Amino acid sequence: MERVFSALRTIRNTIFSPKYSLEKRITYAMVFCAMVGEIIGFVESYMIGLPTIAVLLPLISSLLLLALSIWGFKTKKTKLFATISISLTAMILFPLMFFANAGLHGGMPFYFLVAVVCTALALRGKTRIILFILILLEYSGLFVLYQILPQAFIPMSHYDAFIDQLCSMLIASLVLFAFSFIVSKQNYHDRHKIEQLSLLYERQANTDELTGLYNRRYFNNFLKLAILTLGDTGKLHIAMFDIDDFKYVNDKYGHPFGDTVLKRFADILNECITDGVTACRYGGEEFLLLIPKKNKEEALKLVQNVLKQTREKIILAENRFVTVSAGFMTCTEDMTYDVLLQEVDKKLYTAKNSGKNCVIS
Repeated sequence: MERVFSALRTIRNTIFSPKYSLEKRITYAMVFCAMVGEIIGFVESYMIGLPTIAVLLPLISSLLLLALSIWGFKTKKTKLFATISISLTAMILFPLMFFANAGLHGGMPFYFLVAVVCTALALRGKTRIILFILILLEYSGLFVLYQILPQAFIPMSHYDAFIDQLCSMLIASLVLFAFSFIVSKQNYHDRHKIEQLSLLYERQANTDELTGLYNRRYFNNFLKLAILTLGDTGKLHIAMFDIDDFKYVNDKYGHPFGDTVLKRFADILNECITDGVTACRYGGEEFLLLIPKKNKEEALKLVQNVLKQTREKIILAENRFVTVSAGFMTCTEDMTYDVLLQEVDKKLYTAKNSGKNCVIS
């Protein structure tokens, strides 16, 4: 039994690996479930003593599907493989079983549903529509033929017919459930992967690669929205920071160390900000803080704390330390996005010309 489970795990890891396309995984799930169903059908037909042809047809069907699977797996012609497998099974083998299993008196009508579901899930485009119509017409013709000429079908006792119908219903239900479960699981896996990739791309589009803070693109959109909703959110303040003498740091200690300073300053912003405050690397050595819902004194205290933490935590050689200058502005309802940024930039310029390492509001 352990060997059987080991073989099934190998099949799962080989055929249902995410490295294959969803279409290929669905196709092989269909064929795998169909083969299992045919083998169970062969055992059931043999156990209840049905005619030889009724016993052999499920076995022949499973062997043909196995041979087609090997061919399809080697040639990688998934669409052709799916079309041939469904056409052969639904259009030829199932109708033959319909004749061999007493027509509507037996359990083969249940397999009509299997054929329809496999056609719907494993095929694409016009092929799916054409094959569905052909299956529908063929089975409708078989049902009519049974009513007109029942003697053309191999008869079956009422007891055997009842057992065959019961077993066929169980087998068809098992195949449909297993196939639908595998397809659902594969769809969920791919959907989850797409969602993760979508979140990753969104994060990459909205964050600065070096510091991990929001980038200018995201912040501009966020700030415009914040200004539009200022009447609902109350107070709104913005602080613009510029690392003092950053060109000197790059020239003196090298650009890799300059990148380290930028990352350390981003860490300080993350440590100092509270709920609702948004930090952004606006470009180069410029950073922004958007501070909503606080009064001016509280917001200024937060900005001054950023300056203090920077002096204490980013130390250069020769007992020097990094400082930052900041411009601070409170947004009013009559301010536009452009005006707010221009005004805070002027405040920052004043801070840089006032000895640096200070905040001008």
